Amino acid sequence: MEITTQEPQEIAGKIAVVFQEVLGAAEVPATDSGFLDIGGDSLTAARAVSLISSRLGARITVRDLFRERNADSLALVVLRRLAA
Repeated sequence: MEITTQEPQEIAGKIAVVFQEVLGAAEVPATDSGFLDIGGDSLTAARAVSLISSRLGARITVRDLFRERNADSLALVVLRRLAA
C-alpha cells in the first residue's frame, strides 16, 4: 500500500499531462476537460490508463476513465485506490 500526501489538484495535473502526451497536444488540457472531448478514443485511453497507473501507483481502468471523463474526477478515483 502506497501512502500519499498528494492533493487531488496535484494528481489531476499529472493526469492532464498524461492526456497531453497520449493525445500529442501542444498544451496540457484543463483538468476539467473531458478526455473524449479533447480527442481521446479507446486506443489513447488504454495508453493513458497504463501511464497513469504506472506513474501514480494506483490501478485504474479504461472504464474508470470513460466513466469519470476528466482529470479532476479521475484524480479522486486514484486517491481512493491509493487509500485502499
